[in-house]
Amino acid sequence: MFTLLCTKRCRTPYRAAILLLCAWSLGCLPPVMAAPQVVEGFDQAGWRQLVARVSVPAIVVFTSEACAYCPGAIARIAASLAASRSRTQLLVVSVDGDDAVLLQEAKYAGANRLFVFRGRSQAVRYAVNPAWRGMTPYIAYLSPKAPPRFVLGEPDTQTLQGWITAGR
Repeated sequence: MFTLLCTKRCRTPYRAAILLLCAWSLGCLPPVMAAPQVVEGFDQAGWRQLVARVSVPAIVVFTSEACAYCPGAIARIAASLAASRSRTQLLVVSVDGDDAVLLQEAKYAGANRLFVFRGRSQAVRYAVNPAWRGMTPYIAYLSPKAPPRFVLGEPDTQTLQGWITAGR
């Protein structure tokens, strides 16, 4: 009956939408992740706690509002995590920005948690990694009972897949 109401021209979009809905319901597509609802403070003690309390692997992306490459890196990591169904968490830490503005940014929708620097940014950066000079994206991989691994810029495909596979 539905096809009788539609012309041939409008059936294709409906057919595609129905197929996508069926694929998602059968588990063939990754689940839709909810965007963070709160911005958490991130300081020197916060980094130490995050590293000490990590129970599942996490990819931490340090970003800034002026970073042109950060949205693409966050989107690629989020898409890779969603497609793999890995337990690995995506945490995004903004080195600047206003809490209310950060929550409205679509680029952070794929993150499990969203943080913003609190306190002196140089001291927080030093606590994360003394070698980090503040360039973003700066990405850390956290794994239980292992020291953090750092990458400046977007990780290459092999590194990212290794991190994701470790989280399964």
